[in-house]
Amino acid sequence: MEIKRYGEKEFLSADKLYIRENEIHIWCIRWPEMTDFLKNHEYILSGQELEQAGRFRFPEDRMRYIAGKVVVRILLKRYLDMETIDFSVNELGKPYHKKIAGKRTVDFNISHSGEFILAVFAVGMDIGVDVQEMAECPDYREIAENFYTAEEAEDVKNEGPDLFFQYWAAKEAYVKALGIGLGRGMDFFSVRNEKIAEKDKKDQDWFLYPVRIKGYAAYVAAHEKGDR
Repeated sequence: MEIKRYGEKEFLSADKLYIRENEIHIWCIRWPEMTDFLKNHEYILSGQELEQAGRFRFPEDRMRYIAGKVVVRILLKRYLDMETIDFSVNELGKPYHKKIAGKRTVDFNISHSGEFILAVFAVGMDIGVDVQEMAECPDYREIAENFYTAEEAEDVKNEGPDLFFQYWAAKEAYVKALGIGLGRGMDFFSVRNEKIAEKDKKDQDWFLYPVRIKGYAAYVAAHEKGDR
């Protein structure tokens, strides 16, 4: 597995993009650095997305939402070499692009928190990403006890809030890769030692990768499709 990481510079300068089957591309975008660009490209959003953007009370939340949508749409257009891409969601809300004749399906996922948008792309993989700004969270121990495995909750109790956020980002990345949402909770699997271990399952070969961003916890979870 080869990981390639890109930022705002590559985003603003890239034209066509290509991704190999053994690669994961991580786009780590600090969206406040591209506010003018994002505003100039709001037009590529769907009417439903623009309506949703208008519901945000605070301008920063609105721009963060718009940034995520714009980044994904533009990058997929470059990967697929298409001007128009139709999106849909599965029964649990995970987005995907509709099949295009003569084109590979590019799997993707997105997360945003604070000043960062993280978008990940792969081919033939279940993939998920999550980023969490490590803001003050007085109740982190109680949350860990309610949502994590007993061992993870004990780790957080001993290590502190940074590990709480790291576990949370890793867990969200996994459930997003599965496409199941948080309905099953987060305690049916462990992410200790950066390894995914689901209860009562053996021979799991999930890839869990930390994305280093100062002041944030972020993880990518990936697995070859049809092999879980």
